[in-house]
Amino acid sequence: MTAAIITNLPAFVVIAPLFVAFILPTIARRIRLVESLVIVIEALGLFGAGYLASLILMQQGLPIIYNMGGWPAPWGIELIAGSLSAFFLLVVAGVSLPVALFAVGNMSHEVGGPQRTTRFYVLYLLLGGALAGMAMTNDHFNVFVLVEVATLSCCGLVSARNHPRAAEAAFNYLILATLGSDLILGGIGFLYIVTGHLNMEFASQQLTAIWRDYSHVVWMAASFLLVGFGVKAALFPLHIWLPDAHSTAPSPASAILSGLAVKGYLICLMKVLYNVFGVSLMQEFAIDRILVLLGMIAIIAGSILALAQDELKRRLAFSTVAQVGYIFLGLGLINTKGLTGTLFHLASHAVIKSSLFLAAGAMITTTGKHRISEMAGVGRKMPITMGVFTIGSLGLVGIPLFSGFIGKWYLLFGSLEAGSSLAAAVIIAGSVLCAGYLFPVIRIAYFEPAPERDWQDPGLLQRIAMIMLAAGVVILGIIPGPFLELAGGAAVEFLVSK
Repeated sequence: MTAAIITNLPAFVVIAPLFVAFILPTIARRIRLVESLVIVIEALGLFGAGYLASLILMQQGLPIIYNMGGWPAPWGIELIAGSLSAFFLLVVAGVSLPVALFAVGNMSHEVGGPQRTTRFYVLYLLLGGALAGMAMTNDHFNVFVLVEVATLSCCGLVSARNHPRAAEAAFNYLILATLGSDLILGGIGFLYIVTGHLNMEFASQQLTAIWRDYSHVVWMAASFLLVGFGVKAALFPLHIWLPDAHSTAPSPASAILSGLAVKGYLICLMKVLYNVFGVSLMQEFAIDRILVLLGMIAIIAGSILALAQDELKRRLAFSTVAQVGYIFLGLGLINTKGLTGTLFHLASHAVIKSSLFLAAGAMITTTGKHRISEMAGVGRKMPITMGVFTIGSLGLVGIPLFSGFIGKWYLLFGSLEAGSSLAAAVIIAGSVLCAGYLFPVIRIAYFEPAPERDWQDPGLLQRIAMIMLAAGVVILGIIPGPFLELAGGAAVEFLVSK
């Protein structure tokens, strides 16, 4: 039994959360059992991701190839557990578990009764399974299917909050996400027309041989995919759905949407660009320069928009737009340092932004205040919550000994190696602007006079969840070794894929 589970582990980490999601509605009235099952499956997912990562590290990056149903590619669906897959699976599992802990016993005021809470957990697990599938699939059509599962789950998570604004935000998100899906499907269709393959490796081989004969079609495919995934990942100026969606969703949903969902689409974009088009075609069509330009614009624009927000969760939402810019910028650098920094920043931002949204949610729930200007003294009343927020803020700015510093350091050196001093300057400017919109929150919370109200930190499980994420920010900043090794291995795989 154990040997069978280990052999089928690449499929198990994808299927297990999907299977549990489908059985949860049958026990919706027993909400404690529902919550326990969710925690157990998230813990098992973390164990499975850790075991896969250890196998990949021991094999020095040699991937594990799993053929669904025993059918080899290109006829069957192929899952590849390599450095990138293990890296992103660890990120997904490492963030999903504490966010699920935070949600336990804490959802009724935001979502409603047991039935609505169970629906929330169903969507939560569907999203987790889809993200795990995105990490490992090597098939274009399955990328599209998983993107759709993730998108619909995200829309449901946004609308789960018992508030009219949530329904409006979810509807806007659905409309724009549908446009993104159409473009992604169109891009995949163009690639299938010219290559005859849905498997990424076979499509890449064919594309290398025939792209000159269909250069306009290949350019259309790249354009459709870049814009489609840009909408999904909230790349400026395609981000207009994100501030409302992330700020109105329940706090655990905001954490998982900003921390993980956006990153899943970026992982898919990385795979398509590097594993299918390859470095040579990216440079031929100037995709690398487009990515760097879009990334720089997003960093500055997202940061300036965040500075203008007084509502705490909206400020954090616009911050996500800026941080997505770092990832797009790094994607266009096409060197080992730049791609390593991109992936590490992706993981760092997932942990940091989840901690920030959970801390913000705890403060808003306790105080009833949504605006930063109204949160004077909350740091002295809620020391653990504000301590977690402070650690996350230091990490996002990129202070040494916190995780954000590592990713930005590698991105900085990657920019200089690529000969782009402007990109390096934008990375530094983005960190300064990040301090400009996060440090005032800390100042108001700690140094403004506190009102005479009995504000307290949330319950034990919520405190544990936030501390776990804050510890992750510090650990990744001090001992980044295994994550850096996986990120570096994935970067090398991207660059030598052709």
